[in-house]
Amino acid sequence: MVTEFRVFRYSPGRGNRWQEYRVETRAGASVLEGLQTIRADLDPTLAYRFACRSSVCGSCAMLIDGQPRLACQTRIQQLKGSCIVVAPLPGLPVIKDLVVDMEPFWTAYRRVMPWLVEKTGAKDMTITKAVSDVMEKFYSCILCAACFAACPEAGGKHTYLGPMSLMEGYRLYLDPRDAAGEERRKILSGPDGVWGCHGAFACIDACPWDLAPVEFSAQLRLKLVGEKFSWLKKAFGQA
Repeated sequence: MVTEFRVFRYSPGRGNRWQEYRVETRAGASVLEGLQTIRADLDPTLAYRFACRSSVCGSCAMLIDGQPRLACQTRIQQLKGSCIVVAPLPGLPVIKDLVVDMEPFWTAYRRVMPWLVEKTGAKDMTITKAVSDVMEKFYSCILCAACFAACPEAGGKHTYLGPMSLMEGYRLYLDPRDAAGEERRKILSGPDGVWGCHGAFACIDACPWDLAPVEFSAQLRLKLVGEKFSWLKKAFGQA
């Protein structure tokens, strides 16, 4: 089967352009396999990232037919149209061709302190099943930045934490073993935190593991509001 690709090309000092390729692909082949065929047989100068080829490392996230996807997970046959259009993730600086500078994403990630600050005696603490069930959903995130690239707020304002960082911050904020709760609350509820989410829901379609970050943002908002006005519960909820 012959598949047509239209690929974004960019080299520092030479600007950008689009280049077309006709590739012989097998039935069931992924977009990543198509790119590998291009690089191996047609154009060894094409640059892109990949590693595991199993939808686990997140390295091959790119814009495929206008949607952030993993190239290794996206099958050519599932795409509509006669030509597959491949471009780098939007909202991130392009280094070369389909390779982007992930630093804005990692900067946002580091700001939420993605590590546990253990309380004294944390190792002896237990986590309720209700909290554990919520936290467990976060562990599938592969840090591919597809949600970050899809989010119109994160792409236009790199100070915004973005869907994935908010999700990770919320996971740690829920953890009863964490001693940095107050510091996390300030970060998550700040001007670049959860209130910056405008509910575009683009992150839901972009996530390769169906994590729906915007839903966790909504849960975080409810938790923050509930804590802010906890005095109302005392005044009326327990009356």
